[in-house]
Amino acid sequence: MPKLKALEQLAAWKERYPAPCQAACPVHTDVRSYVTLSGQKEFGEAFRMVTRPNAMASVCGRACSAPCEDVCTRGEFDRPVRIRQLKRFLTDRYEGRATPAVKRPPTGLKISIVGAGPAGLAAARDLALAGHTVTIYEGAPEAGGMAILGVPRFRLSREAIVRDVKAIEDLGVVIKTGVRVGTDVLLSRLREESDALFIAAGAMRPNVPNLENMHLKGVVQALPFLEEANLGGRPPCGKRVAVLGGGYTAMDAARTAVRLGAQEVTVLYRRTRSETEVHDEELLETVHEGVSIEYLVSPNRLVEGRNGRVTGVELVRNRLGEPDASGRPRPVPTEGSEFVFEADMVVMAIGQAPDPEDVDAVLAQAISRVQGDDLMTEVPGVFAGGDFITGPSTIIEAVAHGRAAAAAIHRYLGQIHAPGTPWPSIEDMEVDIIEQSTASAVSSPALALDVEVEQTLSESEAALEGLRCLFCGLLPVITAEKCTACQDCALVCPVECISRVAIRPDGTTGPVEGIQDVVVYDIDSDACIRCGRCFKVCPTGAIVVDGFEWE
Repeated sequence: MPKLKALEQLAAWKERYPAPCQAACPVHTDVRSYVTLSGQKEFGEAFRMVTRPNAMASVCGRACSAPCEDVCTRGEFDRPVRIRQLKRFLTDRYEGRATPAVKRPPTGLKISIVGAGPAGLAAARDLALAGHTVTIYEGAPEAGGMAILGVPRFRLSREAIVRDVKAIEDLGVVIKTGVRVGTDVLLSRLREESDALFIAAGAMRPNVPNLENMHLKGVVQALPFLEEANLGGRPPCGKRVAVLGGGYTAMDAARTAVRLGAQEVTVLYRRTRSETEVHDEELLETVHEGVSIEYLVSPNRLVEGRNGRVTGVELVRNRLGEPDASGRPRPVPTEGSEFVFEADMVVMAIGQAPDPEDVDAVLAQAISRVQGDDLMTEVPGVFAGGDFITGPSTIIEAVAHGRAAAAAIHRYLGQIHAPGTPWPSIEDMEVDIIEQSTASAVSSPALALDVEVEQTLSESEAALEGLRCLFCGLLPVITAEKCTACQDCALVCPVECISRVAIRPDGTTGPVEGIQDVVVYDIDSDACIRCGRCFKVCPTGAIVVDGFEWE
């Protein structure tokens, strides 16, 4: 197999020509590097690239929304590179284990974090690496936030979450679970005991629709329903289940109901497939497991039966109108289209919201109003971030918010405790690799609550997937001595920036003037969009990327 030369140069080039995948990643993971390194079976170095900016790499290998894949140029040819699954392969191969190569000396400063979700955990890791003492307070029985409470185990194993959490605890971070800030410990006390405070309590308050008969038996909120199932319980489930919503939580609730024995499960969504943010892969898995999806319907009221139980949902059919505040077409009810959808259980999966007063009633307003990009609230030394500020977001977006908060807290502490002497900024973690063999897949019963549907890639599958990368973002150059003027590169160029030129006796190039000219192809660097297509199709290796050559 050909081996890439000077792989380490990619790290320097990524800032010069950021690839679309890296630009789309909220934590700016050097996706191109770890994908291409995987293609060369340099898995240890690829694992370094994965874990440097991402404290939740094992979790994201399974449950990331993968915005990098949405912009992958390879998708224009066939399908995007399976970037998320490569991350899963790497974190499974090394069991998510990495030891910090460099941890700064202790500063003696204490930081309290409210919430052990992705934002809180990411902030804790960076702050611990900077030498600070960090304690996280989490109301749930386990750390992980929505990863542990809201994402089903058939999508995200508990073992993957534990890996990431343990790596953070190994840095000295103390996580106190089962402790609710505002009830078991007051926020004012944490402020007194800490040099800085980060509120990352998430968005755990369910949105409650204004529907008649919400009090009926059999009407449940998605998050408590999922939480009980994800923590090992078996929540009551009906035989004919209707799920209101169209996002990941709705799909997760529907698939969980199937595993709990529901005979018929239907997702009811007010817009069309084009407006939902659920990836095709997730949607196809949902449908494959027997869930039906009814689009362009909105609930009017819940229907009451005997003994105060729900027996159905009165729906109205919609058409799409002008865009609303979200930028998506507004669902407009069609007059006279009402009908009743029969169900003995209705799951509300229409989102959650932050609940500042649940943390501290007095400081609720100050906490919820963050001042500027540094995530500082109106109260000096108190920061807030993640879903607690943005509302429900993705795991990787929450990680990015946590890292931004950590950097802001570190700068703030430096200004307070070392004025005039700027502290070194928080940098990406360097890791030492502990070799682990990939565990073989174990066949398990299908459609169980705690059995992952997706399997980890094999080593050969991971390497082949890595070789599909097009090296987007790097500037290709044609070496005239190797060019045979076959025009393969020009044929695949989407912007027609590759053209024929003649080589002059003095080595320069110019327009082709006659049949006597020695003809090669040349790339207009100003017009080139650095998509990597030409690099991949060149049969002679004449196209190189800033000295990035094949041996």
